[in-house]
Amino acid sequence: MREIITIQVGQAGNSIGEKFWELACDEHGIDCCGNFHGESDLQLERINVYFTEVKNQRYVPRSIFIDLDQNSINKIHNSNNKNLFNPEFLINGKMSASNNFAKGYHTEGAEILSELMNIIRKIAEECDLVHGFQFLHSISGGAGGGLGSLLIDNIRQEYSDRIIKSYSIFPALSMSQIVVEPYNAVLTMNHLIENTDETFCFDNITLFDILNKTLRLSSGNFTDINQILAQVMIGITACFRFPGQLNMDLRKLAVNMIPFPTLHFLMTSFSPLHARQTVRYQNINEHMLIKQMFNINNQMLTFDSQHGKYLTATGIFRGRSLSLKLLHDLISKEKNHQHFVQWIPNNCKIAHCDIPPKGLLRSVTGIANNTGIIKQFDYILQPFTKLFQRRAFIHWFIGEGMEEIELIEGENRIKDLIKDYQQYENTTIENDE
Repeated sequence: MREIITIQVGQAGNSIGEKFWELACDEHGIDCCGNFHGESDLQLERINVYFTEVKNQRYVPRSIFIDLDQNSINKIHNSNNKNLFNPEFLINGKMSASNNFAKGYHTEGAEILSELMNIIRKIAEECDLVHGFQFLHSISGGAGGGLGSLLIDNIRQEYSDRIIKSYSIFPALSMSQIVVEPYNAVLTMNHLIENTDETFCFDNITLFDILNKTLRLSSGNFTDINQILAQVMIGITACFRFPGQLNMDLRKLAVNMIPFPTLHFLMTSFSPLHARQTVRYQNINEHMLIKQMFNINNQMLTFDSQHGKYLTATGIFRGRSLSLKLLHDLISKEKNHQHFVQWIPNNCKIAHCDIPPKGLLRSVTGIANNTGIIKQFDYILQPFTKLFQRRAFIHWFIGEGMEEIELIEGENRIKDLIKDYQQYENTTIENDE
C-alpha cells in the first residue's frame, strides 16, 4: 500500500489539518474515536493511504500536528476529535516563533527537530511503502514558514526518492497585521523551490472572495475557508483512495503537471461552488463542471488570467454517473477557449473516481500549472524589496542566527523562478524550430 504521511505545522496548518481530517474520516466512515461505521467495503479498501490500523480495528490518522507554542496544539487536545489522533504525535515547543522565520528555522524549531525526525522515522517504518509526505502550512508564519522549511529540508535529505507536496497558504498582505510577513514568505519560498515536488498554492483574499461572492456567506470566517481547502485536498487524492476508471497517484500527477523541476507551483479550483439557496436550481452536469474548473471565480489563488498561459491542467472528476467520453470531448473544446501553450501536446488530462464527495453527486477538483502565478510571486517581492532596501527589521532575524545572505538568496531564487515561467509562457513552436 502507498501511504501518505501528513504533517501540519503552525497555527494555520493545524487549523486546516483539523478540517481535513474531519472530511477524510467522513469519506472513510471513521468516527471521532477511530472506529469504522461506514456503509461500504470500498471505504476500507484503501484506507491505509491516510490511516494506520491499530488493535481492535481502530484507525488512526497518519498525521503529526506541530507548533512552537501550545495554543493550536491545545485546541486539538480539547477538540471533538481528541481521541482520534495519537497524542504522541501532537507536539509543541517551549516558546512561540513570534512570527519570525529565523526562530522557526534556526533556534526554537531546531531545538525540537531531532524529536520530530524521530517521530517521522517511526511512522515511516510502520508503513509498507511511503508514497510521500504532505505539508499543511502558511509560508508567512514563523512556525509554518520557518519550522516547516526546516522539516521539508530534512525530509528531502532523508527520503530523497519520496514525493513531497505542500499545501501552502500565501500571505494576504492587505489583511495582515504582521509587518515582517514579506521576509518570512521570501525565505520560505526559497526552500519550497528547492525541496518540494508539488506546491499547491492558496491565498486568503481569493478564498474570502469565494465565501462572499460565490457562496454568499456574509459572515464567512477561517473555518469556512478551511472547509474549502480541505475539500480540495481530499479531492486531489480521491483517485487512489477509491476505485475509478482513470486513476492517478501523486507521482503520476507530478509527471503530468510539472514540465520542469522548478515550475511545480500549482493552482487549484473546485466545482460545484454555489450559494446554499441556489443549489437546488443548478444542474451539476459535465458541461458545468468543465466550465467551472477553468472559471476564475472557482480558483483558489489570484493569478494573471489575462496574460498567463496554462502549461498543463488536470481535472479530477468524482461521481459514478459521469460520461468519460463526454468529459474528454468537452475538455478538448474548452482547451481551445483557454490560453494553453502549444508546445506541450496533450497537456490537459482527466482522472476519474467513482465515489463522489459526501453530500454531492459529482464534483471536479481542478489542478493547473499556469504562468500567471508569477503575479503572486511579484506580490510578495514588492513589499519585501521596500523593507530590505532599508534593512528594516532585519535585526530580529540576524539575532536568531540567520545571515543576511539567506534573504538575498531567497529574493534571487524567486526572481529566477519568475524568469523561468515568463520564458516558457513566451515560447512558441516556431521558436523551438
